[in-house]
Amino acid sequence: MVIKVSYIHVRDVLEGGYDGQKVHLRGWVHRIRKQKKMVFVLLRDPSGVVQTVIKKAAVRDEQYADAEKMLIESLVTIAGIVKADERAEGGYEVQVEDFNVLHFAEDFPITEDQSIEFLNDNRHLWMRSRSLTNILKVRDEVFNSAREYLRGQGFYETTSPMFVSTMGEEGAELFEVEYFGKKVYLTQTSQMHLEPQLFAMEKVFILAPSFRAEKSRTRKHLTEFWHLEVEEAWCDHECNLKRQEELVSYMCHSVANNRKYELAELKVDPKRLLAVNPPFDRMTYSEAIETCQKGGIEIKWGDDIRSEAEEFLTKESDNFLFVEYYPKEIKSFYMKDNPEDPRTYKNSDLLGPRGFGEVIGGSERETDAQLIIDNLNRIGDDPEKYKWYIDIRRYGSVQHSGFGVGMDRLITWMLNLEHIRDCIPFPRTVSRIFP
Repeated sequence: MVIKVSYIHVRDVLEGGYDGQKVHLRGWVHRIRKQKKMVFVLLRDPSGVVQTVIKKAAVRDEQYADAEKMLIESLVTIAGIVKADERAEGGYEVQVEDFNVLHFAEDFPITEDQSIEFLNDNRHLWMRSRSLTNILKVRDEVFNSAREYLRGQGFYETTSPMFVSTMGEEGAELFEVEYFGKKVYLTQTSQMHLEPQLFAMEKVFILAPSFRAEKSRTRKHLTEFWHLEVEEAWCDHECNLKRQEELVSYMCHSVANNRKYELAELKVDPKRLLAVNPPFDRMTYSEAIETCQKGGIEIKWGDDIRSEAEEFLTKESDNFLFVEYYPKEIKSFYMKDNPEDPRTYKNSDLLGPRGFGEVIGGSERETDAQLIIDNLNRIGDDPEKYKWYIDIRRYGSVQHSGFGVGMDRLITWMLNLEHIRDCIPFPRTVSRIFP
């Protein structure tokens, strides 16, 4: 008769509920130290790491021989008694009574003090590191909490095509693809395909990749990034800003409350995330330009607010900042005119605290078909290419607004990471397409 073993996770041991009891664990050899008559194994599973000790006198000879032979990243099962031990990592040790190697690993190529380039070349193996594992678990919480908030507010999750025939943002940033003899592009944004769907469902969102052919090599740029895009009917500019405030705050609080272990290992104070609450700070684009000029930054009205200026505007603040009402010349054709300043649209960028930079871009959308056509003609684009998009303004056009969250950037800010590539399993940058 086969006896089915009930395995628990390492985290269950570290939480103290099994002191003095026999447990069954399974996972990978994270670290190993071999002595004459015992082998110390730091066992890793997705929930954490725990110290185990395999004594020669406590297991069968063939088991101990396997323990002496195995290398890090070997796959093992362990049965033993949990003992509280302040000297052990996590405060507990498992004294092994039964031990099996399910797979003997080869020499693991990643050792201490490897270069960043080497680690990224071996990303498929490096993601087993505790830091990257914890980051990916926080990433899961961010994605889950975004969906949780939006669904709780009556939004429907939907999908949009990745191959598109028109641009959504800057034309120079498009990845061109040959598509059965036709020229198409990888989408920069799903916004234009979300808008028709809100006429059916009023509140819609998508969480999917977007692609930007930017040759930027900064710590905040990816060529493929994960984009949370939201479109809402009956929503003006003020409604749009409020929605962004609530969403970002909800995500930050969810990470602080639900990923305490991961934050502790990453040395991130959850109070920093719990302090994110509405209202966020606000200033107009014109005020931002004037502030930057007074601060000695060479910038004039009509210029885009680039990284240096973004950093300057928030470097002394712990709060997020909305910059509103950018000029038409540097923003997209589908945005709503601002009647208080006809040079501008009703739009906004959300900048992260302490000089982090942009994490969200949004606007109220233009509802008048002719104004969309006029905007396209003004920038020299062909309205005929956007016929389907303009069409939705011809049949019951409704006031609506939307925004796009760069999820990877937001996570980078949350965890105070050095580079955006550290928050995504397989980053794609100007110089990185492998593995």
